[in-house]
Amino acid sequence: MGIVLLLLSLAALLGAGAMLLLGSAQRRARAQATLGHAEQRLQRSAVSMAATTAAPAAAAATPAGAASADGKATAGGRPALPWDAALLRAGMTPGWRAPLLALVPGLALAGFAAMRLGTGWAFPLTLLLYALVAWLLLQRRIGRLQQKLIRQLPDFLDNLVRLTALGNSLQMSFQTASTQTVAPLRDLLDTTLRNARGGMDLDRALAQAAAPWRVEALEVLAVVLGVCVRIGGRSDQVLQRLSDFMRDLDQAQQELKATTSETRMSAWVLALLPPISALLMALVSPGFFEPMLREPQGHKILLAALGLELVGGFLLYRLAKSL
Repeated sequence: MGIVLLLLSLAALLGAGAMLLLGSAQRRARAQATLGHAEQRLQRSAVSMAATTAAPAAAAATPAGAASADGKATAGGRPALPWDAALLRAGMTPGWRAPLLALVPGLALAGFAAMRLGTGWAFPLTLLLYALVAWLLLQRRIGRLQQKLIRQLPDFLDNLVRLTALGNSLQMSFQTASTQTVAPLRDLLDTTLRNARGGMDLDRALAQAAAPWRVEALEVLAVVLGVCVRIGGRSDQVLQRLSDFMRDLDQAQQELKATTSETRMSAWVLALLPPISALLMALVSPGFFEPMLREPQGHKILLAALGLELVGGFLLYRLAKSL
């Protein structure tokens, strides 16, 4: 019966991960569609402004464009680890060190739970629960850094507009304005400039540097820079409009987040409270919890609780996703 409970628990955690991945894929698809429409509108707007300035449209066919395609395929020297992008978004150093340091407390807790309860299947369940909590904390850290980066973008664009209006080229203005920023935006801009010095176009260098962050505003900025560099026109006006739009969008998102924060937090608390409470009860008082693991009636109760947890978790996920 313990193996059955272990398999059902693994299935529950895998199902929860699948729902989160499905939601992320849907958001990415909507973002790509929005970026496509935005690029078409920006190109039409830039073409109309370029008609009065006679900017050369053949700048897109420079050798730097070919170098950017090759540079992206060979950059890095070795394939990135699967979790490197998440660590980068969280402001941590990519590699093995951070995951290993985070795994040690989980192994210790899982081993203590297995010895305390006297059953081997408590080890993987405790380890999976610890991994879920650690993943939620990591996502929270990533969200804070992404929000900080988004709030830095309008000020960076204002500096870029001011330098461009003074007569500097867009590339030179980008390089100068990047030195006036701080982390986390500064790290991303430094990576962009390194890619640009390697032969990439500025927009493609920014798109490659911003890819691990998964911030839609950076993707829109890369599209705008590409239109401004290739087609020309009054790039300062386009960037100023983009800066104003980002400020308005950030204010609207903050208001929406403040309105729905109580509901979203309640959903997470209600979803995680039952398994964490059961684990704490089992660790504090193994004798009280032992009949649930040894008796057939206890097995039925655990299976019923697991089924209710799955149904409740799915309903709370749908509720949080609808906000």
